[in-house]
Amino acid sequence: MPLLILALILGFAAKTSAWTSADLDVNHMIQSVRTPWLTVIAQGFNFGFNTIAGMITLVGATAYLFATGRRTDAARTAVVITAGWGLGAIYKIIVARPRPPAADSLVRRLASDSFPSGHVCLTLSIVVAAALLVRGTAASRLVVAVGAVLVVGQMLARVYLGAHYLTDTIGSLLVTTAALVLVVPATRRRTTDVLAEDVPERLADSRSR
Repeated sequence: MPLLILALILGFAAKTSAWTSADLDVNHMIQSVRTPWLTVIAQGFNFGFNTIAGMITLVGATAYLFATGRRTDAARTAVVITAGWGLGAIYKIIVARPRPPAADSLVRRLASDSFPSGHVCLTLSIVVAAALLVRGTAASRLVVAVGAVLVVGQMLARVYLGAHYLTDTIGSLLVTTAALVLVVPATRRRTTDVLAEDVPERLADSRSR
C-alpha cells in the first residue's frame, strides 16, 4: 500500500511545471548522445516490449507452461505479468501526465498519457515472472542479472526515444513493485494450498498399491 500511494504522489508531483522542466532537461541530456546504433538498440527495446509483444509473451509463456504440465507456474506467470503491467495502465489513466514534446520523440503513434511507462512495467513484470520460474536453480542469478540489465536498458531507452520522462520510468518501478508485492505472496499461498491438498492424496494412492 505505501508504494501505491508513493507512486500516486510522484505521478501528480511530476505533472507540475517545475518538475516537468527538470525532467525535460534530463531528457535532453540523454538524447544528446543519440547515434544510429544506439537508436537501433533503443528501438529494439521499444518493439520487443510493446503491447503486441507483451500479449504474445503473456499468452505464449502461459500456454507453454500449461501444456507442459506446469499449471501452477502457468497461473503464477499470468498473474504476475498481468498485475504488474495492468496496474501501470490504470495509473496512466489516473495520473494523466502529458507525454514529452512530440518534436523530441523518435516514436510515433503514442498514447497521450505518460506516467508510468508501460514498457518498463511490462519489462519488469516479465523479468520477475522469469525469476520466479527459475528460483532455486543454477540459472537464477543469471536471469536476475540479465533482467536487471533489461529493466535499466528499457528505462534509458524510453527517455532516449523521447517517449517518456525519467520520472515516468521510476514511477513504473514503484507501480509494478507495488502490484507484485500484493500478488506474488498470494500465488505462493495458493501453491502451498495445492501441494497440501495433493500430498495426502498421493500418499493414500501409494499405500493402496
